[in-house]
Formats: sequence, C-alpha cells, structure tokens
Amino acid sequence: MLDGIKLEDHPLRSGPATLGVMLAGTDCQHRAVCEGCARPIADRFLMRVNDSSWHEECLQCAVCQQPLTTSCYFRERKLYCKHDYQQ
Repeated sequence: MLDGIKLEDHPLRSGPATLGVMLAGTDCQHRAVCEGCARPIADRFLMRVNDSSWHEECLQCAVCQQPLTTSCYFRERKLYCKHDYQQ
C-alpha cells in the first residue's frame, strides 16, 4: 500500500530529504506527534518525512488536500502534490 512513496525536495533546500514508513513498536519510550494535526500517533505505522512524523491520513497536499500516496514535494515546511508544487 505504501511501497511506492518517495519525497522530491525543493532544489534550494539544503540536506537530503527522505520519506519512509516505520512500524511503531511497543518498545518506544514516547509516542511520536503528527506534524499535520499535532496529535500523538498511536497507529501501528507512522509516516516519516524528513525529520517529521505523520499519520497516514494527515499526509496530504497543503493546497488540494489530496492524499500523498506515491510522492510528495516539500517547500517552506508544507507538503504538496506535484501539480500544486509546480504552480
């Protein structure tokens, strides 16, 4: 379901950008907080974009609110689909 996700970064941003899926194990000392909604992530899986954690349902385009399921673009701490990023 989440295998094909990748992050494409703005060329002016420094440092590498990564997106991944992590299994939230029971050995975690604290729960991650979602960058999108600021609530703790209690799901079995969480999404990681750069150094931020997201609920799967919160990972959506800042303009059109479409789910970001195959790629996402990052600018000024916001995520975009390819179409809206190019606008």
